[in-house]
Amino acid sequence: MRLEFISIEEANDLLNQLIENHPHAILVTNNDFKIKYFNKSFQKLARQEKYEILDKEFCELFGCTSHGKPVNSNSKFCNNCQMCKLLAGSSVSELDIIREFNIHNEVITKHFYFTTTRVVMNGKKLRIVVMEDRTSKH
Repeated sequence: MRLEFISIEEANDLLNQLIENHPHAILVTNNDFKIKYFNKSFQKLARQEKYEILDKEFCELFGCTSHGKPVNSNSKFCNNCQMCKLLAGSSVSELDIIREFNIHNEVITKHFYFTTTRVVMNGKKLRIVVMEDRTSKH
């Protein structure tokens, strides 16, 4: 099937609708791990209002139970944190993880599968992250 659009606005509208109504949580983070965009599925998973999510660090909002416990004086992140490596744009582009997360001030064991893609928009490096919640499949 091939889609043809009359204008770029039409194509953008379709893409926005696909992302917004996707069953998996989708978010976009910048180099500082701050959330710049997210869909309804992510908002539902995070159990937060839009204003509570935008421009927050991913690990601050939806992090592991170790967030904020520095491992050294040079970094506020764990040296071996797989989430930080994923969001930092290292060679990691997929992550399957089962661990405790702090979601809306509640510690919950979750099984998440993450896939990421690096993009550049207006000269800014971003990460598109798709989160599949596989918790109920166990």
